[in-house]
Amino acid sequence: MRKTIERLFASALLVATSQAHALEWGVVLREVSEYTTNSARTSDNEIEEWVHQPGVQLQAEHSGPSYDLSVDYEVFREIYQQDVFDDETVASGTADLVWRALPDRLDFVANHTRTQSTIRSIEVLTPDNRDETITTTAGPILRFNPRGQDTLEFQYEWGDRNSENTEDDAITHEFSTRYGLTSSTTNVVTFEGIRREVQYENESIPDLEYSIGQITWDRTARDVIYALQGGYTQTKRTDLDDVDGFTFDVEVEWQASPSDLVTLGIAREIRDSPISLRTGSLADDLFFPVDSDLGEVFFNNRASISWAKAINARTDLQIVAQYDEEDYEDAQRDTERLGYTVSLQRTLTPSITLSLGLGYDERDFLDEGESTDSFRGNFDLTWQATPRLQLAVGARMEEQDSETSGTGREYDESVGFVRISYALRQLPTPPS
Repeated sequence: MRKTIERLFASALLVATSQAHALEWGVVLREVSEYTTNSARTSDNEIEEWVHQPGVQLQAEHSGPSYDLSVDYEVFREIYQQDVFDDETVASGTADLVWRALPDRLDFVANHTRTQSTIRSIEVLTPDNRDETITTTAGPILRFNPRGQDTLEFQYEWGDRNSENTEDDAITHEFSTRYGLTSSTTNVVTFEGIRREVQYENESIPDLEYSIGQITWDRTARDVIYALQGGYTQTKRTDLDDVDGFTFDVEVEWQASPSDLVTLGIAREIRDSPISLRTGSLADDLFFPVDSDLGEVFFNNRASISWAKAINARTDLQIVAQYDEEDYEDAQRDTERLGYTVSLQRTLTPSITLSLGLGYDERDFLDEGESTDSFRGNFDLTWQATPRLQLAVGARMEEQDSETSGTGREYDESVGFVRISYALRQLPTPPS
């Protein structure tokens, strides 16, 4: 089934190519050369070396009456000068497809993501502690309009989730029914029932059944967008106690002024894998490192707030704070994470951009009696030499401390890099 979905994405891209006026796509070749003072991220016996990352980025965007397609993938080869780690190929990204088989009646949707993460987040992120989670979902949505603007939807979603280095691969089946009460295009209340089955290939991991009932209110006002959701989740597990509880998800976006955007999110869910494993990101780009070797049920409490400020036409500032808690029913993996980031981007000239960033996070591994905190800083100076050629230089540093000495979880690393990018064809969405 997974190969069928991948062929479907490829076929959609070929069909879109035949409608060139509606397809935007781009390919960029890149070479990143980094000099690191501590490639293994150890507290002693630090090894300095060059790490080269030749790679390619592919993007495609298509929006039309029959289907929408969005593809954004990056693939590169990591080459270590001192052979501290084996050279390997790294890939990440997302692809989404919506095919309107019968307009306003029957859609077919599919999604594919490749996300890098840590196998065990308590350990230092290195290639030996890095995993790749590949998630593919696909299925139809049948839609009716029983009354006015109200909508009644029936959806089935097949899913395949597998990790490269862990044994929690699973097949999922999800059936959902939604009824949307639409008083206007800016005010919708949706009642939804979901039945989800998680079937693990590893027989030692108990299969799961989710039953979810929830109500969502979507409201768009002049300066504020609300999405408020509340419900109840029940799970059944083979040979283990059931887990159930109230859940909610609140998202608010406030355009405080033409130059100020504030976003707020608060959520409580019952999950069996971290939500960030569906982002299509590299491990270093995740806000918090997360475990990939799970297959365990946990309550996930999350909160975030961000402020984006356009200081002037050339300078943008963003401040983000996030909290994430995983409270496991059985596994000794309870974790609390709290982090902050500040980023500033300044256009120095029409072709030169300066980016600065600072980050700090605290992680408490409650069942293991361990706490770590880390501080990060980075700068990036980018020159758009020609419409196709981009050159960048920069540096970053990271320092991590552990409450328990001698665990190998303390390190500091400084990295300088040079990046060269050449666009064989311009990307629809330029990299930030």
